[in-house]
Amino acid sequence: MRSALGGAKESSSPARRCRGGLKTTIVAVPDPAAAAAVAVELVDDGAQSIELCGGFGTEVVAEVAAAVDGRVPVGGVTYGMESVPLLAKLFDEEH
Repeated sequence: MRSALGGAKESSSPARRCRGGLKTTIVAVPDPAAAAAVAVELVDDGAQSIELCGGFGTEVVAEVAAAVDGRVPVGGVTYGMESVPLLAKLFDEEH
């Protein structure tokens, strides 16, 4: 099972998708602290890896990795520098 965490105004119900034997669970969370807590829950429920939205940044990836205590790999999507203004606009519009 693979899990992805992304930003949202509040935690959402998980979206689940199965394909080719891989189960993916996507959970939108409102803030970095919630990402760590949700990641721990997902790992406790059997997640085999965690992938975070690039908007959280590398510090949050490290915090989530620490929260799951090395039980699964934790990574983050990255965005090129050309995407930074668009991400800023996107997150600004959500608030």
